[in-house]
Amino acid sequence: MSTRVADAQDLFVRSRRLDLPLMPAVLLDALIADDRSAIARLAPYSVPDDFVAGASQVIDTKRELLRFLRFRREQLARDPERYPWSLRAIVLRAQRRMVGFVNFHGAPGINDISAPDALELGWSVFPEHRRKGYATETARALMEWATEVHGIRRFISATTPDNVPSLRVHEKLGFVRTGEVVDGEIIFELRR
Repeated sequence: MSTRVADAQDLFVRSRRLDLPLMPAVLLDALIADDRSAIARLAPYSVPDDFVAGASQVIDTKRELLRFLRFRREQLARDPERYPWSLRAIVLRAQRRMVGFVNFHGAPGINDISAPDALELGWSVFPEHRRKGYATETARALMEWATEVHGIRRFISATTPDNVPSLRVHEKLGFVRTGEVVDGEIIFELRR
């Protein structure tokens, strides 16, 4: 397994319909501050006006989403080497519109079960864009990127037992339940 430092080309991830650009620290700062003019200037795609206020599949309230964004921003401040593994927008390429977000929990080894060779992946698609296959396409593209660029072959993901759409995505991708539950979430694993 190789975890070499990625160059700019290695950081770009796209799928058939989607671009998955990393969200730089300055954009995270603008989102946290809800500075709409800075967001428009920094993001080369449209970010919904209610992104921070709107509910997502995983993060239900504005407070939780702000806490999540601040947490990811603080991680980058402490360790800039996390950037390739950090928060990405899910952008519908044809419309240049953000339809959700995705991230790894960190570099290999930073996951709910502390597996040293595994990446943990989490995604959220905004309600009005669900049931279009974006989550499956996003997860598949990021796992392919991690395998091709970094040699990662083991992936972890988690969801609550009542999150039926996420359970379906895990099934479509070939994840299997490990039998572990962490913080009320079922842990899934996929080996490629």
